[in-house]
Amino acid sequence: MSAVGGPDHGMTTEPAVADTTAEPVRPRPRALSTWLALTLVIATGVNLRAIFGVTPPLVPVISDELSLSATAASLLTSVPILAMAICAPLGHALTSRLGTDRAMIVLLAFLGIAELSRLMMDAAVPLIVSAGLIGGSLGAISTLVPAFIAHYLPRLRGLATGVYSTSMALGVGLAAGTAQPVTDHLGGWRVALGLWGVAAFALVLALGAVRASGRGMPRAAGGHHRVSLPLREKRAWFVSAVYCVPMFLGFGVIAWLPSHFIENGISPGRAAFYLVLFQSIQLVSMLTLTPLTDRIPGRRGVFATVMVTATLGLLLLSMEPHGLAVPGALLAGFGIGGASSLALVKVQDEATSPQDATRLSAMSMLLSFTAGAVGPFLMGALADLTGTLTWSFWLCFVVSAGGMLLLIGMHPAGHRVPSSPSTS
Repeated sequence: MSAVGGPDHGMTTEPAVADTTAEPVRPRPRALSTWLALTLVIATGVNLRAIFGVTPPLVPVISDELSLSATAASLLTSVPILAMAICAPLGHALTSRLGTDRAMIVLLAFLGIAELSRLMMDAAVPLIVSAGLIGGSLGAISTLVPAFIAHYLPRLRGLATGVYSTSMALGVGLAAGTAQPVTDHLGGWRVALGLWGVAAFALVLALGAVRASGRGMPRAAGGHHRVSLPLREKRAWFVSAVYCVPMFLGFGVIAWLPSHFIENGISPGRAAFYLVLFQSIQLVSMLTLTPLTDRIPGRRGVFATVMVTATLGLLLLSMEPHGLAVPGALLAGFGIGGASSLALVKVQDEATSPQDATRLSAMSMLLSFTAGAVGPFLMGALADLTGTLTWSFWLCFVVSAGGMLLLIGMHPAGHRVPSSPSTS
């Protein structure tokens, strides 16, 4: 598999070209249509973020029924993020043994079981444990998506990554928007939480049908690949750093932005609306900037755009959250959303094969999901220490501004020399 780059230098649809030693030539699998591949990408993204949309609106009713303290209730959202970080390498481990699409099917089935189990939850501990199991599944599946895109959509990696990132944001919105109506009309909060297990199993059936039709991803030649993460490779640490910044900022801002506005005299309803603006504008950056990477090999310009925009937005939210709430939320959302989707593109830029993309994803997501869990915690701890969330948003501003130093090491697609697998 060639080094990544533009359409003529991107990953080929054969995922195991790196192992070319005396293996018989495998028949080329039938191609999957672009629209079907994009539909599967969308369905995957929606499933991978539903828990973060469906849970927050239901926390009050869950807390009342199960007598949860605020600290215990916070675990319903923080535990999945930590589990995503811990279990991210599991995706690579399963891929080494099963292949990418089989691993996705197994993990999605486990996700569906964990989500459906919430239909029977009557206590806090099982509910929190199920949240951890769901988060672990999500973390492992997330590491497989770059390889999935590289195989089925090798010449539309930027577009597909933007669609994937957008579908994750849509998954949060869809789950949040349907949580309360389902709770009110279809049997309570357990149904609202468990319903997403049905969506996971629907995707299992779709991927199973693709594989049964002979269009699944072939197993890599040469047997099992090593499961070790690329901890000794500078490119892996660089990609991880690129991903950690928007994850820290994204989860931190989502967790505390409404409270920050309310603290500064904005009504709860308007604060919630500003959070919707912050989320919605991310769709714009995800859908407009990532497709550019299919046509423009340079990366420094697009990354500079999103990092400068995010930093400026966080500066406004820190200086004057009441008077500059709208421009601050829009700029911060555009920048953070764009940076998170472009980080996925950078993983594929640096990868030399779908298997290598999975290794890089496993490491970068292990670290970035940890950063995503640490962000809200540090902001909350700083707020407790200072008595205000203002300093917490100044912390986000500093992190975003510091992240612009990564532009120094940002190279065009195809610039880096691929690392040898033996050094990993």
